[in-house]
Amino acid sequence: MSSAADTQLSAALGTCTKGKKGSKFMSKKPTYVLGINAYDHDVSACLLRDGAIAVAIHKERITRKKHDSGFYQSVVDYCLAAEHIRLEDVDLVVRNCYVLPVEDLEVRMVSQDVPEVMDDKERMQAAKHPWYLGNSSKLVTVSHHLAHAYSAFAACPFDEGVVMVVDGVGNYSADVRENGTFADVDPLARESESYYRFEGSRIEILKKIWLEPVRGFLSDEFYYMPGLGALYSRVSSYIFADWNKCGEVMGLAPYGRPHAIKPLLEMKDGELSVPEWGVDFNRPWLVDREPNWENSPSMQHWQDLAWRVQHDTENVLLERAIWLRQTTGAKNLCMAGGVALNCVANGRIVREAGFENVWIQPAAGDDGIAIGCAYYGHLAIQKNRRSFAMDHAYLGVDYTPENLRAAADRKVVRLQTNSRHSENICRETAKLLSEGNVFGWFQGCSEFGPRALGNRSILADPRAVEMKDRLNQRVKHRQAFRPFAPIVLAERAKEIFEGDEDSPFMLVAKGVRPAWRDRIPAIVHVDGTARVQTVRREHNQRLHALLSEFETITGVPVLLNTSFNVKGEPIVETPDDAIKCFLATGIDYLVLHDVLLAKKPFHKVLAPTVAAYSDIATIVRAALTTEIRH
Repeated sequence: MSSAADTQLSAALGTCTKGKKGSKFMSKKPTYVLGINAYDHDVSACLLRDGAIAVAIHKERITRKKHDSGFYQSVVDYCLAAEHIRLEDVDLVVRNCYVLPVEDLEVRMVSQDVPEVMDDKERMQAAKHPWYLGNSSKLVTVSHHLAHAYSAFAACPFDEGVVMVVDGVGNYSADVRENGTFADVDPLARESESYYRFEGSRIEILKKIWLEPVRGFLSDEFYYMPGLGALYSRVSSYIFADWNKCGEVMGLAPYGRPHAIKPLLEMKDGELSVPEWGVDFNRPWLVDREPNWENSPSMQHWQDLAWRVQHDTENVLLERAIWLRQTTGAKNLCMAGGVALNCVANGRIVREAGFENVWIQPAAGDDGIAIGCAYYGHLAIQKNRRSFAMDHAYLGVDYTPENLRAAADRKVVRLQTNSRHSENICRETAKLLSEGNVFGWFQGCSEFGPRALGNRSILADPRAVEMKDRLNQRVKHRQAFRPFAPIVLAERAKEIFEGDEDSPFMLVAKGVRPAWRDRIPAIVHVDGTARVQTVRREHNQRLHALLSEFETITGVPVLLNTSFNVKGEPIVETPDDAIKCFLATGIDYLVLHDVLLAKKPFHKVLAPTVAAYSDIATIVRAALTTEIRH
């Protein structure tokens, strides 16, 4: 993060409205537990205050670097500043890194240069931090899948049930500390799937599926290992040259031809079989050779492969979930791990696995590990009882009107925009949306997890079929096949979408009822489904009011919702981030709480100059960084 960005965020956190210490409502000193997902991708932190989540943040939102790794000081500082406390006020710190236990990894980093994990700047930062290489009873490490499991059951609304954890790769068997017996497991095997039963604050392991070590010069890459999440990441890497584009694989899958490619995953007598990845797969996307992905002659092959891996993954997950219910008799299922972000598979589990209730951690990926670490500390170490249920994911700081005014009053912003206070921002926004305008919508606390759930969102009218292409081309700058999600009033959802269950975290795909497909075409995927977010007044009063106003004008209680960012960038966190994205894209209006910003005609003149200056500054910073490193 640049020094200017550091200053802006520090100033904002200094005046944020979340968790003011010393409030008259706090009669005693709270107990604080901090959970950290450390060092590798998706570094994050979650701070508990007396067992409830006070604040949580993903490092990428601060540094503006997607899936950022490295040292965790920025996320810790964010949490402490939001709560107005110091390091010494934290009673317990629980950490995880799926590569190695944190204390072991830190010792290795003393003598090993791995810039992907920690660059030179962060090495110097870490060396000054009291928790780095710390030997303290305050610092605890928990293993990866157990942290995922705690992130799910400890925050769910059920007293008892089962937990399903499936991801790409977890810790080595040698580093897993759970009550199960793993004596016959190769110490170098890695966690792939874990299944648990819980009651109250207690949890027990039922079964683990391991990724056995593989031979070959790429054996250190988990996606060459024969596992469920690992295979999905392998397909992602093959199609998109990035192991972490699994959401894009899911979106591409409906374009494929059923059964055009032989099975990639098979279940035989309850055991998972992963056939050899053979020479048939000889058309990976190699960016240097074929820079234009969308015009590649391999497109049909990639679509067919996406269909196959999605189909096989759904079937395996569904069989696992049914086994879990039949084995335990449980009525309630909780899910976490990166594979739990597959909303199409989740929809099938909800509809077909036979559980009465299914709850999916909104930060199901590795950012949510921070929540699990914190609750492991609160429940397993401090021996507290469960007393918290996570009914929303708005866990960032709430920026004050002063923060918003400071961002909007910058000279370069005033030259390009008009801003004014709105007496009824929901009604005014709904009217402008109904006229075809695209909005950046910045409200309250940022969402924790990968989904924009209406506080850091780009919103549009779903009634125009051309809106999807307009957003992809003018705003998001991403591939045309990728769908957009709807937000809908929860009380109207089953009239428009199939299924009775709520989907507050946009993690369940539902069929769009035929009578509505032509009314809201911009959010209907090619297979007739949508990744739905249901909105209740008690969870997001302002978003609910906006949907109600839009329904009053149009008769449609649905809006198109996509994350407030452009391709390759994290979702915006601060008012400054929101304004930069607004000015750099085809978004028509920006809402910052009750402030409405519109672009002046002069914006078209000034914007290219500002963009060019920013590009040059970025290039110069990168060149200087390279020069310093060498």
